[in-house]
Amino acid sequence: MTSELDGYEDRVVGFVDILGFGDLVRRADKNLEFRIEIVRALSQVGKLAAPQGGDTDLRAQNFSDSLIISAANTADGLWHLLLSIDSLAWGLLQIGVLIRGGVTIGGMRHEADMVFGMGVNEAYRLESTIAKMPRVVLGARAFDAAERYASQHPAWANYRASRLLRDRDGVWFLNYLTELGVFNRQDPRNPDMLRHPFCEFGRSIQRLIQVKLDQALEQPGVYAKLEWLANYWNAEVASHPDPSAEPVIGPIKLAGMESRIAAFPFRAF
Repeated sequence: MTSELDGYEDRVVGFVDILGFGDLVRRADKNLEFRIEIVRALSQVGKLAAPQGGDTDLRAQNFSDSLIISAANTADGLWHLLLSIDSLAWGLLQIGVLIRGGVTIGGMRHEADMVFGMGVNEAYRLESTIAKMPRVVLGARAFDAAERYASQHPAWANYRASRLLRDRDGVWFLNYLTELGVFNRQDPRNPDMLRHPFCEFGRSIQRLIQVKLDQALEQPGVYAKLEWLANYWNAEVASHPDPSAEPVIGPIKLAGMESRIAAFPFRAF
């Protein structure tokens, strides 16, 4: 229901949680450069232009470790919000920070000093109980809208095909590694690949995730999230359609994938 008097209306709503925020604050407290990088990533959320250049009424608020983002309930609004979260995930990943979130469509009021509504509650529920891993999941209403818009315009169909992936548990999530995956699936024998900024950029993120994964071996809860990210990375970025090609940006090595070496010679009986 929409009411012009109370400002309550159906909107696209995203709730985003910044993982490991307590440690992030401690690091940022003593590191000016790191603080600047965090602020830069967070500030980009409201600055990204809408895909079709229209007015989507995108609004974003950050409090502690969470962000609430909303936009007009239109195709441009949906993708403006999703691409803004994509930009946030991309920016924070560069400094080793992960996010988790939920996106839905529902009633809400979103003002500078007031945010409430069932849409907010549902986005929070998706983030806190469904996402679980460092992924941004779409609720049924948001995904159904993406499907409907995809059938109406080629641009929305392209976004739907490239930006949304279905996980093994059946949940649809935002593919924030799209650009890196597209780059790494090109011909690795092309010397320009190694000179492209994406090459070292992707390799630096791969190394960063690998270090975080290796350091979390005795932290099962943290390791599970990083293992999910590693599998997502390996499938989306480090794979190549040509099985004989070795992508310029490599995979993340998971525990248990090491080659087994016999400690003693085999003795037949």
